[in-house]
Amino acid sequence: MRNTGTSGSKGRTVARSIAIATTLAIQLVVSVVLGFLLGQWLDGLLHTTPWLTIVGVVVGIGAGFYGLYRLSQVLLK
Repeated sequence: MRNTGTSGSKGRTVARSIAIATTLAIQLVVSVVLGFLLGQWLDGLLHTTPWLTIVGVVVGIGAGFYGLYRLSQVLLK
Protein backbone atom coordinates (compact mmCIF):
# COMPACT_ATOMS: atom_id res chain seq x y z
CA MET A 1 0.00 0.00 0.00
CA ARG A 2 1.40 3.36 -1.01
CA ASN A 3 1.58 6.24 1.48
CA THR A 4 0.65 9.54 -0.19
CA GLY A 5 1.24 11.63 2.93
CA THR A 6 -2.37 12.72 3.27
CA SER A 7 -2.87 10.91 6.57
CA GLY A 8 -0.03 12.92 8.10
CA SER A 9 -1.52 16.26 7.13
CA LYS A 10 -4.96 15.06 8.16
CA GLY A 11 -3.56 14.09 11.56
CA ARG A 12 -1.99 17.53 11.95
CA THR A 13 -5.31 19.17 11.04
CA VAL A 14 -7.15 17.10 13.64
CA ALA A 15 -4.48 17.80 16.25
CA ARG A 16 -4.61 21.53 15.49
CA SER A 17 -8.42 21.53 15.77
CA ILE A 18 -8.24 19.75 19.12
CA ALA A 19 -5.60 22.20 20.34
CA ILE A 20 -7.73 25.19 19.32
CA ALA A 21 -10.85 23.76 20.98
CA THR A 22 -8.90 23.04 24.15
CA THR A 23 -7.45 26.55 24.19
CA LEU A 24 -10.90 28.09 23.79
CA ALA A 25 -12.38 25.97 26.58
CA ILE A 26 -9.51 26.67 28.98
CA GLN A 27 -9.68 30.39 28.27
CA LEU A 28 -13.40 30.53 29.04
CA VAL A 29 -13.13 28.43 32.21
CA VAL A 30 -10.12 30.35 33.56
CA SER A 31 -11.84 33.70 32.99
CA VAL A 32 -14.95 32.61 34.88
CA VAL A 33 -12.97 31.04 37.73
CA LEU A 34 -10.78 34.14 38.12
CA GLY A 35 -13.88 36.36 38.15
CA PHE A 36 -15.46 34.13 40.79
CA LEU A 37 -12.34 34.11 42.98
CA LEU A 38 -11.88 37.86 42.70
CA GLY A 39 -15.54 38.37 43.61
CA GLN A 40 -15.22 36.04 46.60
CA TRP A 41 -12.12 37.87 47.81
CA LEU A 42 -13.76 41.28 47.46
CA ASP A 43 -16.92 40.02 49.19
CA GLY A 44 -14.82 38.87 52.13
CA LEU A 45 -12.97 42.15 52.22
CA LEU A 46 -16.01 44.42 51.89
CA HIS A 47 -18.69 42.17 53.49
CA THR A 48 -21.01 42.41 50.48
CA THR A 49 -21.73 38.69 50.02
CA PRO A 50 -22.87 37.53 47.38
CA TRP A 51 -23.04 40.64 45.20
CA LEU A 52 -19.42 41.00 44.17
CA THR A 53 -19.15 37.27 43.52
CA ILE A 54 -22.06 37.54 41.09
CA VAL A 55 -20.50 40.59 39.46
CA GLY A 56 -17.15 38.78 39.25
CA VAL A 57 -18.71 35.77 37.53
CA VAL A 58 -20.60 37.95 35.05
CA VAL A 59 -17.45 39.95 34.28
CA GLY A 60 -15.51 36.67 33.94
CA ILE A 61 -18.06 35.33 31.47
CA GLY A 62 -17.88 38.56 29.49
CA ALA A 63 -14.09 38.52 29.49
CA GLY A 64 -14.07 34.86 28.47
CA PHE A 65 -16.36 35.44 25.51
CA TYR A 66 -14.41 38.51 24.49
CA GLY A 67 -11.23 36.43 24.54
CA LEU A 68 -12.94 33.74 22.47
CA TYR A 69 -14.01 36.39 19.96
CA ARG A 70 -10.51 37.84 19.66
CA LEU A 71 -8.91 34.41 19.29
CA SER A 72 -11.45 33.38 16.65
CA GLN A 73 -10.71 36.57 14.71
CA VAL A 74 -6.99 35.72 14.70
CA LEU A 75 -7.65 32.13 13.64
CA LEU A 76 -10.00 33.09 10.82
CA LYS A 77 -7.46 35.39 9.14
